Amino acid sequence: MSTGLVIAGAYAAKVRRTLFAQLKDLTKNDKEMAKEAARATAELNRLLYYLIVGELKSDKGDAVRIRVKYKVHPEKKLIEWDYSSLVVEFFRRVSDEEVSKLLGKVINEKLKEVQEAFGRRPGVEQAPTIETEEKPREKVESETTPPPTVIEVADLPEIGETTMGTRLLKIEGPGGESIGVVELSEREGKVLGEVLLVYGGEGYRAIISLPGSIEKLLEEKSVVIEEIKKAKYEKIGKEEAQHLLREKMSML
Repeated sequence: MSTGLVIAGAYAAKVRRTLFAQLKDLTKNDKEMAKEAARATAELNRLLYYLIVGELKSDKGDAVRIRVKYKVHPEKKLIEWDYSSLVVEFFRRVSDEEVSKLLGKVINEKLKEVQEAFGRRPGVEQAPTIETEEKPREKVESETTPPPTVIEVADLPEIGETTMGTRLLKIEGPGGESIGVVELSEREGKVLGEVLLVYGGEGYRAIISLPGSIEKLLEEKSVVIEEIKKAKYEKIGKEEAQHLLREKMSML
């Protein structure tokens, strides 16, 4: 069993969901096997609690990945963990304050060097035109820009939970066609959403912010839909948008 990367505070739920998903054929119609799966996850989670919370002193934002082998004995209604194979990878989150401080240091010490190394030469006015057989790539707008037409969103069916503990929703148009995704995450008492669209032959990205919790918003999807419609979008190009969409799907 492998949980994938998950926020440290959510490891217990992920262990339980992963085991039940793997054993769904055995637990679906067998109450005793379902009880054993619940017992086995409780056993493993208690051991992990002593490590992650008790010894590692995990903090909000830290992440873990848990891998372990196990044996199932259906005739005995028994699940046996192979603790010799248990691997726990722990990733410590660096505080926003520390990252901001180091970012300022890098900008102060390295920005001029980077700009000189990668700055335009010659200037835009003097840049020579080079003729090639390839069509020039279309310039991507750097400023925020709305999609070419009004966004029509009919529904936001949930795709699933990612390995990072975020929730991924599909953005569907009026005809049920998929036009993008929105990834929801909770941070400091609010919900942030990263919206990716492939719309009118172009790719767009936007960040939305909503009050409340993800669970509440999943019950009131119309609120999320309205935010998606009125968001300020950055034009990123179709290929980049599709690449980002594939990345998010791989996190499930």
